[in-house]
Amino acid sequence: MSKRIVVGLDGSPYAKTALDMALRRAKLYKGTLIGVAVIDRPSIEHLAAGAQPGAFQIAESTVSTMLNDAKEHAEKLIAQFRMECDLNEVTHEDIIYTGTPFEGLGQESRTADLIVTGLRTFFHYPTREGPGDTLELLMKDPVCPVLAVPKDLELPRNVVIAYDGSKGAARALQAYAHITPDIPDIYPVTLLCVAAEYDRNKYHLEKAARFLRAHGIEARMMLRTGKPLEAIRQVMKELHPALIILGRPVSQGLTERIFGSTVGSIIKDGTAPVFVFH
Repeated sequence: MSKRIVVGLDGSPYAKTALDMALRRAKLYKGTLIGVAVIDRPSIEHLAAGAQPGAFQIAESTVSTMLNDAKEHAEKLIAQFRMECDLNEVTHEDIIYTGTPFEGLGQESRTADLIVTGLRTFFHYPTREGPGDTLELLMKDPVCPVLAVPKDLELPRNVVIAYDGSKGAARALQAYAHITPDIPDIYPVTLLCVAAEYDRNKYHLEKAARFLRAHGIEARMMLRTGKPLEAIRQVMKELHPALIILGRPVSQGLTERIFGSTVGSIIKDGTAPVFVFH
């Protein structure tokens, strides 16, 4: 169950959707939200370090001003977070972390069940206006599952679990079943395997289906051929999933590069929430 949920706060529409999702889950499970805002001091200092020789005083003044701006920005985000939690009667904690966004979220996730963040992250205020790499870094070695959501979130319709019997896929499957026991009452689940032959992978799919059934989740099995990314995208078009469950390979090598590329591409599509763990 999602009893402790970390949510990233960066002031973007993506973060607003992430907070809405986290609030919904916290109310469902009577859990606690941990809001994390960030003062990205490393990025600010790195920007100042690019100043030309002889401009140190200017750079130092700029760093001080930007740090103050970042602090005020973070405090506003935390104030908004507290207000939303109080309005929804959700228990909450919060932290303003000074350092890299990835480290801040990562540290809080060590004592949490789930991280919820946007499919695009904007934690690098005021040094960068566009999206950063925080989600990508979180996905590399998550301590707990990560749920990344798009800017606009529709009501649940379907969930697709990409499963091939690998350790990474198995861990994502287990984490999903343990954290989201409400799923069967909300929307149908599809176990998707992308492979050349059904008989060779039927065993893995059937065992995964039995595992989900033991957790009260009925899932249908689906086999598709071709490249993983193309097959998953086609299923997304057909089912319009409200959630996609992906596991990253545990070992390095060709499989890691192929599947890692698939995960990254689905995230870049930005059309559906993505649940990742490995």
